Amino acid sequence: MTDKNITAPPHNLASLIRGLYGRVARRVKVDPSYVSRVARGERRSELIEATLEKELKRIMVLIGSNGNGANRNGSGRLAKSSAKKNGRGKRTAKSLQ
Repeated sequence: MTDKNITAPPHNLASLIRGLYGRVARRVKVDPSYVSRVARGERRSELIEATLEKELKRIMVLIGSNGNGANRNGSGRLAKSSAKKNGRGKRTAKSLQ
């Protein structure tokens, strides 16, 4: 049984998330490790929490919160690497011999 509401994440999602703490840290002029501690709940800062939320909303708009921009059929970098691991990668002339 599959859930039709689940879609593959867009290929740029990892890139957008990767720099999240650094972008927030630059905006509020603190160290990224402090942003990380606030995000994990070890520290409290309303300013950093609000900035994190704002940046996450920006990311959601960029990727489309309802899946727009995502490859609905799963074709993308993740699907291609998965196919290679399962032996279903692109066939070359050499592999057909």
